[in-house]
Amino acid sequence: MIAPVREAQRKALHLTTVVVPLALAAGVPQPWVAAALAALLGVALAVEAARRTVPAFSALFDRLVGALLREHEQRRALTGATWLLLALALTTALLPRDAAIAATWAAGVGDALAALAGRAWRRRHPGTGKTLVGSLACALGTAAGAALVAGYAPWTALAIGGGAALAERPSAALDDNARVAAGAGLVALLVR
Repeated sequence: MIAPVREAQRKALHLTTVVVPLALAAGVPQPWVAAALAALLGVALAVEAARRTVPAFSALFDRLVGALLREHEQRRALTGATWLLLALALTTALLPRDAAIAATWAAGVGDALAALAGRAWRRRHPGTGKTLVGSLACALGTAAGAALVAGYAPWTALAIGGGAALAERPSAALDDNARVAAGAGLVALLVR
């Protein structure tokens, strides 16, 4: 398990992605945001390939960011950061603006709140896996962004938050960054 300070650093990085839904909400053309995210994703994928194939780069990568990686990220081909960029890029490129705002907010903010609230709860009530407290934080954080940033009505925003939380909940092979964005985006599309 990653140390609480490192987890807070991971979630601080997560929260910096709030710039994506805020840029979309502020009127930055969606194709521009999608292109910027695609470029960042390209860099992330190149880093992922280099850390798997170039020993000197792998050593440097581990020295610089290895402490922030969870155990499964060290074994798998992609880190959570790359999954997050993939989720942001795809939802921004494929969804209508309001749904893209809700989905990217869910991935950046909702998922971060789930992890922080879940870990805080688990420190007082030991257990394993995802917590209902974390899922509730994901749902409410996502709903707040869907309502206040994307402009959805409150009940619709709560449904979008529920979609994000349901997607975040399982411990599945697909990274939760991608699942949360997909869950929120799918519900946002369905309620249009």
